[in-house]
Amino acid sequence: MRKKHLLMAAFGILPLVLAGCANHLRDIENVSQEEEKKTLSVKYDLKLTPETIRDASYHVEIDKQESMEVKKFQVNTVKAIVTPYQGWREFYEVPAGIGLLPVSIGTHLVFICTFGIMPYEVPRYITNLSFTGMNPALNWENEERTEENLVSAERKLLSDVTENIKTPLAQQEITVRSEKDNRKFTTDEFGGFDLNFLAMNEKDMFYPNARKLSFVLEGTPERELRHVILTRDFLSRLAKAQTRINAYRQNPSGKDLFDTVIYLEQNGFEQLAYSLEESELKRTANDSKFQADFKAATAQQ
Repeated sequence: MRKKHLLMAAFGILPLVLAGCANHLRDIENVSQEEEKKTLSVKYDLKLTPETIRDASYHVEIDKQESMEVKKFQVNTVKAIVTPYQGWREFYEVPAGIGLLPVSIGTHLVFICTFGIMPYEVPRYITNLSFTGMNPALNWENEERTEENLVSAERKLLSDVTENIKTPLAQQEITVRSEKDNRKFTTDEFGGFDLNFLAMNEKDMFYPNARKLSFVLEGTPERELRHVILTRDFLSRLAKAQTRINAYRQNPSGKDLFDTVIYLEQNGFEQLAYSLEESELKRTANDSKFQADFKAATAQQ
């Protein structure tokens, strides 16, 4: 009979344990702002400096232009800080709560007898501790094992605008194509790179073999950013300039350097002429005859 009563008591307590709830400590309200961006369209702006193709070297700059929908929201959230329920803790909290009941009564009597000299927070705290402990469906408050539960979240739209954002196309691979020939360039942090049709170092040179020059952004799919059409006159002058430079390199002399520089300048390749003159004079700095011949040629001009 006694076992039967114990079994009934256990089954009577079990629903209370299973029905245990978290001990609510406090609510925290927070107001913040969130931003959502959606890309509507993308285009690229490629600029050559100088814009008119007439010299042998150019600086290329590429900007990425995005049209974006920007939404700003005010988000109000309420979170409950609770002590989660753990049923096994009732095995010591319930007896402790029962044991604290007379202590609670005693502190209330002391509060009354001292006419309020003892702060009322003392008996109130012990009473709450006692009744919480005796409640099999509730644990004691514990700041060390609290958790946050989202109570509510409300988003309020503050603004919805379209912004045009322009940024350099930095560290991107660009392919320059001329008919079947092509060469890859990587843009710097400002979205730029140098394109040299003719240069002192052949490794820095990309000589066009067709009138159409295409700038292609590598990726899937590839995107032609821009193409330019070179005039036949320009290609002809470029070919003659290359022939003249190659002829000078076959038999370099001070006078021939001067004549080649003048020829390049007369055909519109001022930067190339300057680069050739500076590099060759530096290379032959210890060649007194070369230097003297060059100065003599300049004096006769």
